[in-house]
Amino acid sequence: MSATTTKPLRVGVLGCGMISADHFTAWQRAQGAQVVAVCDPVRDRAQARADQFGIAQVYDDAQAMMASGPLDAVDIITPRETHAGMVRLAARHGLHALCEKPLCPTYGEAVELVREVGDTIHVMVNENWRYRAYFLKVAQWLKAGRLGTVTQARIALWRSSMLPRREDGRIHALTRQAFLAREERVLIAESLIHEIDVARALFGEMELVACSTGHACREIVGEDSATLLLRARHGLTVTIDGVMTAAGHETRAPDRMEIAGTRCSVLLEGAVLQLMGAEEETHVFDEAQVRQGCFDASIQHFVDQVRAGGHFWTSATDQLASLQLMEQAYQAAGRPAPLAPQDLPPVAPPRITGHLS
Repeated sequence: MSATTTKPLRVGVLGCGMISADHFTAWQRAQGAQVVAVCDPVRDRAQARADQFGIAQVYDDAQAMMASGPLDAVDIITPRETHAGMVRLAARHGLHALCEKPLCPTYGEAVELVREVGDTIHVMVNENWRYRAYFLKVAQWLKAGRLGTVTQARIALWRSSMLPRREDGRIHALTRQAFLAREERVLIAESLIHEIDVARALFGEMELVACSTGHACREIVGEDSATLLLRARHGLTVTIDGVMTAAGHETRAPDRMEIAGTRCSVLLEGAVLQLMGAEEETHVFDEAQVRQGCFDASIQHFVDQVRAGGHFWTSATDQLASLQLMEQAYQAAGRPAPLAPQDLPPVAPPRITGHLS
C-alpha cells in the first residue's frame, strides 16, 4: 500500500479475548483504517465483539477469514503460542500483520519466523508500553539532554496479582489469564518483557549482566518474582524488578521508574512524573487514559506506516533484541527458587537506653 492510497486499510482482527476490547477501541479511533472482519474459535465471543463494535463479518476460523474477505492487514490477539502460525498464515495471504507481544514464546522461534517471512509482508509487534504518554515524555527529556549524564535507572513492577483476593480467595491474575497457571515462563515473558522494551527504547541496546527469579504462588509453575540487571552499551546500569505477590499493592499497579542524572533526575510513581534537580517539572497522568492511549498510539502508528510503506518503531526485527534478553534472563536464572517463610537470623536490635520502645 503506497503513501498516496486514500482508501481505508481493511483490517481483520484475530482473537476476541480479554485484551481485545482495547484493540477494538483503538481501531475505532484510528484514522485511515476500518475493522471489517473479526474471528475467534469461540464464535459467540467473536459475535459479541462484532455486535459491540459494529463489525459485519464474523468467523471462527482464521484461514476462512483471510481467504474470503478483501483484507489488507490482520491484528493478531491470539495466545502467544499461536502467533508464529498466524503470522505465517497472514504472509501466505499477503496481509500485513500487527501481532500482540511476544512475537513468539522464545527467541529462537522468533528468529526463525523473521527469517522465514522476510519482507513478504510488514510485521509489527504491538509492544505498546513504550507508547505510554509518560515514557514518551521521559524520552523527550532524555533527547533534549535535560538529565545530563544518566548514571542509574530502575523500572519496578510490584503487584499483588498472584495473591488470593480477600473477597473470594481467587488468584486475580489467573481469573484474567488462566493459561498462566501451566506456563513455565510467567512474569518475565508476560509482563517484564514490556519493561525490557521500555528500557531499550529509552537507553538503547542492552546486555544482560545477571538475573534471579523466585516462585511463591503455589497455583503456578513459573516465576512470580524476578530481578534483571542490564548494562547499556555506553555503560549505564539498568535494573528491572518485578513481583506479583506484593501484599498491599494493587493487582494491576503501574510501573515505578527512577532515573538518576547529573543535571536532573526522574521519578515516576502512581502516574505522577517528576523532573527534579536543575529544573523542576511535574506531570499528573490518568492511568486509564495512558493505558488506552498506548493502544491508540501503537495501532495508529501501524496504520500510518503500512499506508506509507515506512518502518515500524516496534517491528518484528526490533523485538528480537527484547526476546534475546528475555531468553538470556531465563537461562541465567535457571529454575525459579521456591520461596517460603524464611528462617531469619536470630539477631534482635539492641536495646538503646533512653529511646522510646
